[in-house]
Amino acid sequence: MPSHDNLAVLAAAGSRKTQHIVDCVLSNPSQRVLVTTYTTENMNQLVDRLSAGTGLLPKHVTVMAWFTFLLNQCARPYQGAVLDDVGVMRGLNFVGQRSRFIPKTNVKRYYLDTNGDVFRDGVAAFAYEADQRSGGKVINRLAEIYDHIYIDEVQDLAGYDLEILDLLLKSSTAVTVVGDPRQATFATNNATKNKRYKGSGIADWLTERKDICEVENRLESYRCNQAICDFADDLFPDLPRTISKNTDITGHDGVFTLTAAEVETYVEQYDPVVLRWDKRTNTQDLPAMNFGQSKGCTFDRVLIFPTQPMIKYYRNRDPEQAGDRSKLYVAVTRAKHSVTLVIP
Repeated sequence: MPSHDNLAVLAAAGSRKTQHIVDCVLSNPSQRVLVTTYTTENMNQLVDRLSAGTGLLPKHVTVMAWFTFLLNQCARPYQGAVLDDVGVMRGLNFVGQRSRFIPKTNVKRYYLDTNGDVFRDGVAAFAYEADQRSGGKVINRLAEIYDHIYIDEVQDLAGYDLEILDLLLKSSTAVTVVGDPRQATFATNNATKNKRYKGSGIADWLTERKDICEVENRLESYRCNQAICDFADDLFPDLPRTISKNTDITGHDGVFTLTAAEVETYVEQYDPVVLRWDKRTNTQDLPAMNFGQSKGCTFDRVLIFPTQPMIKYYRNRDPEQAGDRSKLYVAVTRAKHSVTLVIP
């Protein structure tokens, strides 16, 4: 019998959406819980917070990465329904790609490489196919194991991941997903399935399922001050605006720019965390963190070395010319008090 006790929390940066998972999981130790997310870094953060820093999770909690979940809990147990054989599927081929000339009727070559590893872009599709061919046994098995499944950073899911999520929402186990459509800096795969829902489109996908999943928008940021929220929100003008709950006044608050010549003095005075696109970025030999790596972090101040499209956006405020808006949004919203961009 379907649960429909499902919740989607779509929340801005600093709204404590991951903390919502932690609080819910720890509040009911009688429930058998699975918590999953895409990136290893985010999974480690969940383990740290759910274990109070000890690394030892409560007995009722299982935490695993999304691909581990797909492979070990969904695809592998019912591989025989698709491959007509067992023990064939080994691990995950995360970097290789299936030849587009292989027909789906040749199921082994379509889904697996020569070593028996399932292709990254195909593991969710395989799991979905296994569920369909087994008469729903993949999802039914999960519902027997877990009372509640929590998915963090739901905006990272793509392709057939959303078909798996749809099946879970219709199952007898409760599902809670949390995420921020603006922070779609990663994607689990590059499949064309559900392409229009990729990244920020996840909000539309969830809204279309409001009959089986309550959608809750959280518009309050407990991290960023209002000036930072406003600057970040301008990158996504079609999404709801964020209200800051950070009322601290430090004397250097908001969004600023400086030139390369001013960087050294600024760093000495304010000691910001330096953020960059990647290791090729010239940060004037300052230790720095990549935009994507900073996701989930909170800092008092950040100093951003922006890309050329980001510089162009700062000057003309046209979001369509900002390049990767999600990564800029992530970088900006790491800061509580001040964001400073190095602009020539």
